[in-house]
Amino acid sequence: MISFKEFLKHFLSIFFTYRCHVCKNSCDFGVVLCGDCKEKLRKAVHKPELVQDTIGNFNIYTMSSYDDFTSDIVKIIKYRPSKRLAKILAEICAEKADLKNFLQADDVIIPVPMHEKRLEERGFNQAWVLAEIYAERVGCHFSPAIVRSRFTKPQASCSESERTTNLDNAFCLNPDIIKTAFKGKRLIVVDDVATTGTTLQKSIEPLKELEAREIIALVVSHSYKKYRA
Repeated sequence: MISFKEFLKHFLSIFFTYRCHVCKNSCDFGVVLCGDCKEKLRKAVHKPELVQDTIGNFNIYTMSSYDDFTSDIVKIIKYRPSKRLAKILAEICAEKADLKNFLQADDVIIPVPMHEKRLEERGFNQAWVLAEIYAERVGCHFSPAIVRSRFTKPQASCSESERTTNLDNAFCLNPDIIKTAFKGKRLIVVDDVATTGTTLQKSIEPLKELEAREIIALVVSHSYKKYRA
């Protein structure tokens, strides 16, 4: 005899077609990422690796390469948008990248903030979702220490020259934080993707006055530069 929960799931699947957000194959009701795509994502994620081809005088670590599959995941989260998929991504990163060994209990995880206008449009900040789940899984601190002080054009829509100045004065410290609480700690700024590193560079600038021991960035994926031979 099947349970009521199984009966309800079967009943809903008859009337409501549910598909994997990535490959579009049919799924059980409420499932946003099928088993095959979830396994593919797990294989794409690795332990944090230091990025060598970005700007800035701070270390950026990535947990995957921004290939066709990972870029699809990130774009669906942002533009579908899908908070549930963002949570699945965060859970897989926390586990597969072995963040318990990369992060420390006294670290402070800080999401790259989103402007209120864009937050209203999307409904959530994917960097916040990632950072919150990382902190929860590892058992370290979470803080919205940075806020977006100016609405800007998306970096992806900017030309090469525009990218360097588009985010000038776009970030500042959250006026509600206690600055002394960050002194001597390692701060981990979290975002979904790093391309040139400009967004991370600009968001980290306000944190320098907190007298942290170290400031680094952790991203899900990095778009490596393609060099010609």
